[in-house]
Amino acid sequence: MKYKNLIFLILVFFIGCSNDGPKIIEESRSLKTYPFSEPNPIPILSKDRRLYPYHSFVGYSHDGFPQDWKIIKMENQHIEIYILPEVGGKVWGAIDKSNGEEFIYRNEVMKFRNISLRGPWTSGGIEFNFGVIGHTPATATPVDYTTRKNQDGSVSTFVGGIDLPSRTHWRVEINLEKDRSNFKTKAIWYNPTPSVQAYYNWMTAAAFAQDDLEMIFPGNKYLKHSGEVKSWPVDNEGRNLTYYNNNRFEGHKSYHVVGQWKNFFGGYYHSDNYGFGHWAKHDEMPGQKLWLWALSDEGGIWEDHLTDNDGQYVEFQAGRQWVQYSPGDHSNPVRKAEFAIYDTDQWTEYWFPVKETEGMNEASKDGVMNVLVNDSLKIKLHSFINKKGTIKVISGKDILKTKTINFKPMELHALSLLNPQKPFEVKVEELDLHYRSDPKTSQFDRSFKTDTSVSSSIPEQDIQNLEGYELLKERRFAEAEKIFQKILFKMPNDLNANSSMADLYFRKGKYEEGLKAIKKVLSINGYDAKANFLAGNIYRLLEKYNDAKEAFGWAARSTAYRSASFTQMAEIYLINNKWKLAKEYASNALDYNRFNINAMQVLILANRKTGNIREAKEWINTLLSIDPLHHFANLEAYYLNSSKYSWDTYLSQINNEYSDQTHLELAISYFNRGIDEGSIELLERTSINNPINQAWLAYLKKDKSILNSAKLLSPELVFPFRRETIEVLKWSVLNSDDWKWKYYLALNYWAKDSDEEALEIMNSLKDIPNYGPFYAARASLKEKMDKKDISQDLERSILLSSESWPIQLNAVKYYQSTNNWKRALELSTKVNDKFPNNFDVQIMHVKSLLNENRFDDAILFLDKANVLPSEMARESRQLYEWVNLAKAIEFLKMNNIDQARVYIEKSREWPKNLGIGKPYNPDESLQGYLNKFLNKEISKNELIKELNLTNNKKSGYGSKLINNIIKAVK
Repeated sequence: MKYKNLIFLILVFFIGCSNDGPKIIEESRSLKTYPFSEPNPIPILSKDRRLYPYHSFVGYSHDGFPQDWKIIKMENQHIEIYILPEVGGKVWGAIDKSNGEEFIYRNEVMKFRNISLRGPWTSGGIEFNFGVIGHTPATATPVDYTTRKNQDGSVSTFVGGIDLPSRTHWRVEINLEKDRSNFKTKAIWYNPTPSVQAYYNWMTAAAFAQDDLEMIFPGNKYLKHSGEVKSWPVDNEGRNLTYYNNNRFEGHKSYHVVGQWKNFFGGYYHSDNYGFGHWAKHDEMPGQKLWLWALSDEGGIWEDHLTDNDGQYVEFQAGRQWVQYSPGDHSNPVRKAEFAIYDTDQWTEYWFPVKETEGMNEASKDGVMNVLVNDSLKIKLHSFINKKGTIKVISGKDILKTKTINFKPMELHALSLLNPQKPFEVKVEELDLHYRSDPKTSQFDRSFKTDTSVSSSIPEQDIQNLEGYELLKERRFAEAEKIFQKILFKMPNDLNANSSMADLYFRKGKYEEGLKAIKKVLSINGYDAKANFLAGNIYRLLEKYNDAKEAFGWAARSTAYRSASFTQMAEIYLINNKWKLAKEYASNALDYNRFNINAMQVLILANRKTGNIREAKEWINTLLSIDPLHHFANLEAYYLNSSKYSWDTYLSQINNEYSDQTHLELAISYFNRGIDEGSIELLERTSINNPINQAWLAYLKKDKSILNSAKLLSPELVFPFRRETIEVLKWSVLNSDDWKWKYYLALNYWAKDSDEEALEIMNSLKDIPNYGPFYAARASLKEKMDKKDISQDLERSILLSSESWPIQLNAVKYYQSTNNWKRALELSTKVNDKFPNNFDVQIMHVKSLLNENRFDDAILFLDKANVLPSEMARESRQLYEWVNLAKAIEFLKMNNIDQARVYIEKSREWPKNLGIGKPYNPDESLQGYLNKFLNKEISKNELIKELNLTNNKKSGYGSKLINNIIKAVK
C-alpha cells in the first residue's frame, strides 16, 4: 500500500469544491523507465510461427532513466483513470478520490522485462489481450488511439490495433461518466477475413498483494490451463484459497474459477477496509481468473524485477472463455475458441472500488453490497451512482425489513436485523443488487470432465479430425496439416479431412489444391454450407466468379454462413462494377449481422462509385460510431473530399508500431475488391521506406522502376506474411534480379507453411546475400526440416552480423544443441569478449564452460552475472546447481570429502543475482543422496540404485552429471 500524505488531503479539498463534468487531458509525464531494445532480426518463424510477422525484443536494462510518456488522464469528482497509449493502450491505474486508494494497481515505474510473447512487458493497470494466447503482441508498444467528449457528458479514450497474424481488429473504449464512481470499458473485436481465426481475449487487471486480501471469485471449482477440474474455494488439503495468505505452497497460481452464474468478482483488504471489483454480464465474460506470483522467493524476486517501490501484485482477469487454454494430458471438454468469419464481437465491463463494506458478496454496475450473516444480519452497501432506492430483506413471501435511501457514490449505508434462520434475499432493485443466502440458486450444472463412455466410442479418424481442427484454431497450421494428411493417407475421401485441407490450402494461397479437396466434399453433398463457403472463397481467388457466386448462394442457405456469403457476393459485384447489386447484397449481409464491418465498407465504396455521396458519408459515420479508430472510414472520407484536413485526420489516428502494415492492409482491401486506384493512391502517399509496400505499388502499377528504387531499402525486420503478397513477390522476382525479393518470397512461403518452397528459394540464393539474418533464417529452416549444411549458414551469419549478439548467440545455441561443445565454447568466448556485460551471453557461455569441464571459470561468471528474466535466464540457476555439483564430484574423486560437502551445500543456494527465486520445495534429491552416502547412511550400491532411478527422469547435462557421480563413487 502506498503512503498517503498531505497531497491527498489537498486533492480531496479541491475535489469537494468542484462539481464539473468529467475531464480528459493528454499530457507528457516523465517516469523512471527500464527500457527494452534490440529487435531480433531473425524471423520469429524459427521460434513460434503463430506470432509471425512480429519480431521479438531481446535487450533489457538493469538501470532506470527518466523518460517522457504520453499519458491520458480522465477524472470526475469521484475517480481518476490513467491510460498509456504508448504501452499497449493499457489502463495505467485508477484511484478512488474519496480515500486516495488505487483500485487498479499503478506501477510508478516502467520496468520492462522479458515476459510476453514478444518479450517486453510491464506490470500493473489493465492490459487488453487479444489474439491467440498470452500477452497481446502490442502490450508494450504504441497503439492507435483517440479521445472524445461525448454528447451525454461522459469522456472516452479509444485504443486499438490489428492482430497481424489473424488480421483481426480490436478496440477498447475506456469511458468515464460524470456522476459515477466506477468506469466502463467497451470492447469491439472483428474478424474481417473469410476464414475462422484463433480467439483469445482476457482483460488483465492488477491489484496490490497483501496478507489481508480476500479474493472474491464466485464459484465451486476452478480449472487449470488444460481444463482439469479442481476444488474451490477450499482445496483438498482444507485450505481456503480465496485468502491470499493461504496460498503459501507450491508455485505461481492460476485459478480459473467456474460454477456460478455471477456477474462480478474482485477482492477486499480486510485490515484496510477497502477493495476492488469487476462487473460484466456472465454470458459476455464467463472467464474469471486469479493469478498469483508464488508466495515463496520464487515469486517474491519478481517484486524487484517488475517494480521499485510499489510492492507485489495479484491479477484479476476477465475473459471471453472459461480458461486460458493450453492443451495437456488431461481429457476434458475445454477447447480453444474460434472467431467466426466476418464476426464482430462486443462486450462491456465495469471496474470499481469498494469501501468500508467489510467484504463483497453481491455487485452490479451500479453498486456493491456485503451481507454478513451471524446471529444477526448486517448489510453494508454503497452505490456508484446517484439514485433513490429501497433495500428490501425478504424471506419467502415475508418482507422482513425495508429502508429507502438516497444513494450517492461511495457513501456507505448499513442495515441490521435478526437472522431469520431460513433462506432469505436482499434486494435493491434500483441498483440491480440481488443477494440470495443459498449459493445453490446461482450455480449451474456443467460438467468439465469428458464422458469416457462417449469418447471411447468415437471412431479414431473422427478423433483425429477433431484434434486437427483444434490445432487449426490455435494457428498451428503445419501440425494440423500433418494430422489431416495422415487421415487422408488411409482414407483419401474422408470428408472432414478434405474440408479442413481445403481451408488450409486457401490460407496458403494454394487455390487449385484447395479446389480439388473441396470438390470431393461437394460431390457427396452439394448443399453442404461450409463446403460451399470454402469453395466460394477459392473460386473467387481463381477469378471464377460465377462458380463463386453459385457456391456462396448455397452457403447462404445456412444462417451460419448467410451474412458472410452475402458479403462475399457483394464484393464480387464490386469487382465486376455492378454497384447496385453490391449494395443489395451488402444490405442483405447486414440483415443477418448488423455489425458486419465488411458489408458496411462495401456500401461506402458502392455509394461513392455511384456518386451517392450523402449515403457514403452516412455509412462512414455509422462505421465511425461503431469504431472511432476505423481507418478505412477515415480514408474513405479523404477519397470523398481530397483535402489536407481529411488526409491529416486519417494519418493522425495511426499511431501504432506497425503503421506501414496498417496502410498495406487497407491497400490490399481495395485490391481485393477490384478498386486498384484506391490502393495505388494510398501506397504512393505512404510507406515509401517499406519494400513490401513498394513491391505492391510496383505490382499494381506494373512499374519495374519502383522495384529498382525499393531494392535499396534494408531488409531488416521486413517480414511479409499475407497470402495475397505471394503473387506480388513472385512478380517482383520475375522483374528484378535483386536477391531480397526472393528472400521475401521465401519468408512468405515459410509463413504459410510451404517450407519446401521456402527452402528451395533460399537455397537458390547460395551465398549471394550480404545479410546475416538471411543465413540465420535459412539455417533455422534447414534445422527444422532436418537438412544439412546448417553450420555453414550459421558461420556466415556471424561473419556478416558481427555486431549483433542475437545472431551470434543463435549460432552458439545451435552448437550447444548438437553437442559441438568445442565450437560452442570458442564462439561463446568471442561473443562474451565482445559483449561482456550481456547476461544472456554470459549464461550461454557458462553452459559452454560447464560442458567443457571448466567449472571454476563457469562459477566465476555465475558469481558476477546479474541476470534479468529471459529465455536464457531460466537456465541460470540450474547451471549454478550443476556446476557446483560437478565441482563436488571433482573433490569426491580426489577423496577431499570436506570440499565436496562445501560444493554440495553451495549447489542448494539460490543466489539473487541469477534472477531466479527459490521455490517452496526445490528438488534437492541429488544433494540428499550424496550427503547420505558421505554420512555413510547408505551404501555405494544403494546410492547407485537411487541415482539410476533418478536418471530415468533426467536428460541433457542432468543425466551426464548423474553418470559422473556413479563413475566417481565406483
